Amino acid sequence: MVLASLVWRASAVHSVPIKIRSQVALTAAEGSLEPEELEALSGVWKAELRLDDGDRTLTWRLAASGRVRGLDENEEGVWWADSAPTESAQQRVTVSLRVRDWTILAVGERTGLRCTQLGGAVLEGAEDPCHVGECDLTLALADIGSDGLGDLEACSPRPFARLERRRSARPARPATFAKRAFVGRWRMLIDMEGGAPLSYAVVLRPGGTFRTVGGGEGEAAVLGGRWAVWGRGMAKGVAEWGVLPEGTHLWMRVERDASTSTLAGIGGLAGVHESFSLWSEPSLSSPASELAALAGAYSSSAGERGASVASCSGAAYFGTASNEYYRAGRCSMIREEEAEAGRG
Repeated sequence: MVLASLVWRASAVHSVPIKIRSQVALTAAEGSLEPEELEALSGVWKAELRLDDGDRTLTWRLAASGRVRGLDENEEGVWWADSAPTESAQQRVTVSLRVRDWTILAVGERTGLRCTQLGGAVLEGAEDPCHVGECDLTLALADIGSDGLGDLEACSPRPFARLERRRSARPARPATFAKRAFVGRWRMLIDMEGGAPLSYAVVLRPGGTFRTVGGGEGEAAVLGGRWAVWGRGMAKGVAEWGVLPEGTHLWMRVERDASTSTLAGIGGLAGVHESFSLWSEPSLSSPASELAALAGAYSSSAGERGASVASCSGAAYFGTASNEYYRAGRCSMIREEEAEAGRG
């Protein structure tokens, strides 16, 4: 939520895979711009970064292929972009870059295909990115001149008609959920293979940690660890699952060192002696909740007014990012207030 608000102010404006290729590529919201739009945005961009450790001015070339290259030929990255209508005749454009150890999320507005000024936030880190500064991006030299841009914008008798027809033919994008939508108290059920299911009362804290609290079958046992929102990102054919400002799944990493441990197992789970992960997908139990999700009620743009996820379900996995994950059981979660209502 903090990240989303930073980008908003700057603008003034799936099943889980068994193998995850790399923690480094924890990038991307899937870009939805058409090839003509990417061509219009491609070129040499001047980036002014105001970071916690000082200001920097860098130059990057954003290619229409989705690749980023710096002045140093060894400096490479990826970029992708998305757009959304505004209340005016302009469109809001969000450009995301993954270069060095930074993820840059910058927002601007356009009246045609091209946007020349962007502003937003700089994040550092892959698995648990943190805000380290702000940025302004300016298009210094476009790959396509004004004549070429006019040809792109005249791709149909009515401006953008072909782009709009293509978009309307696409299937609806999956609903995404901001981290804010999961914060709070939950009732969690973990059913590991070979053991009895256990119920826990758990609190997901805004800072990205969780810990079970007293109550239920797991009262004497404690599970603790980290949590985040995961989703599948796409940057011109390079797809990864990773931590995102908003995504399609809830990820929880149960850490052995943050949990009670006995000879029987950690957190009261018989036979479980190592850290494990939980991936859960939010359950949209009614047509109204589905429509709300597709309308962005759970997304970062909804801010504090956004809705909270009421329940989710998924699976438990052993493994790490550098090794194959394998399924070890099932999990489900329901909001404490929802659980109380069901018992009442």
